Amino acid sequence: MKTRILFISLVSAGVMSIPGCNRNKADLNNSNNHNNSSNQLNQLLSPATAKVPEDSQTDKPNLLYSQFYKDGNQWHWKLSSKQDGLIDDSQIKSVKSAGQKDVYKFNLVSNTNKKYQLNFNWINGGHQAYTINTSYHSVDANFILADTNQSAEWHNGTPQALEGSWATDYTKNPNNSQQLPYIKQFLNITDTTTNSFVNEYDGNHRLYNSNTNSNTNNLSYQATSQGLYVLKSYSNTSTPVVYNIAIINANQIKVTGLTSAPLTLVKSSSTATTTQDQDPITSSQSGSSTASSATSQQATPGTTSNHLTDQQVVNWIWPQVKSIYPNMNVSSTDFTYMPQMRNGLLYVDVLENHDAAVFKNSKVDSNTDPRVASFRVNSSGQLEEMDSTTGSWIVVSQRTSK
Repeated sequence: MKTRILFISLVSAGVMSIPGCNRNKADLNNSNNHNNSSNQLNQLLSPATAKVPEDSQTDKPNLLYSQFYKDGNQWHWKLSSKQDGLIDDSQIKSVKSAGQKDVYKFNLVSNTNKKYQLNFNWINGGHQAYTINTSYHSVDANFILADTNQSAEWHNGTPQALEGSWATDYTKNPNNSQQLPYIKQFLNITDTTTNSFVNEYDGNHRLYNSNTNSNTNNLSYQATSQGLYVLKSYSNTSTPVVYNIAIINANQIKVTGLTSAPLTLVKSSSTATTTQDQDPITSSQSGSSTASSATSQQATPGTTSNHLTDQQVVNWIWPQVKSIYPNMNVSSTDFTYMPQMRNGLLYVDVLENHDAAVFKNSKVDSNTDPRVASFRVNSSGQLEEMDSTTGSWIVVSQRTSK
């Protein structure tokens, strides 16, 4: 009998211990989830702790203000307005992906114990501006960190030193494409617009694809310090595209806001033209100055008629560009070039580099549109130039057969 009682007691003790183990596991899971959320919020919100007014393209009498801050281990979101003062001070309880790139869903509890959700994202994945959307208090607004300093003014247009077409060096394609292993990131800036896109190149640096990231207008800027600028512009929505740009020298800038990491870009003027009477299709793949390490091969006529290196494009169009300036001693490096693939055809826009000595010495008005010509290679491999008046395309160079 004693043995049976002892056995039952041991079994009961084992059964009683299971809920305790489950509670410990649940506590551990909750602690891990809290730590993961806290770490993710630290990364997301640490750059957003300043009090920032909402961005508005029109004057609003009662601007909203957003601020994230951390009290101990707890992140908060504070919403206020110019007229009403503090509207809410909410605790952020958790964070998860909203299923869209760079968009996160916060679960919050307001200072009146109201539970609600909020969508947050850093525009372009960078830390220049963010968007907040929540039905609570009907907030759908953008906030630009540069507006933290409310005494700083936005000026229409862009600084002359930033105008032109800028490009990164060839880098590895993040999509791990074996057919198109290289990419270049381009940023084109005029006095009123910006245009960013990514070109994909094959192993010989011949252009095959172009992927547009943004086309914007209504451009304005702030000068934050010597050689440092913030640019904002808009596409078809009210969401701003914001770049933080540092001028390294006359031909090099560092841009934050194109991607989640800063990028160094140079004026996309090519090296001096090589033998200009060469057929760009059958000549060896010279590439640009950054492409000299690529294996030199003969391109196959027909299969590569629309796929040229950036340098080959410049070589081909240069006689046409030079003819526009019969009384000026211009060179190919006095211009910037913007090659893109559109609907299977290669297009290239040519822009004056108003910082080039030849234009400064000639006292060219820096406020004029720098775009001087547009070309494309048609499906027959012929070079065409666009008539700036009619918009029609005219063949200006026939590819010679070798």
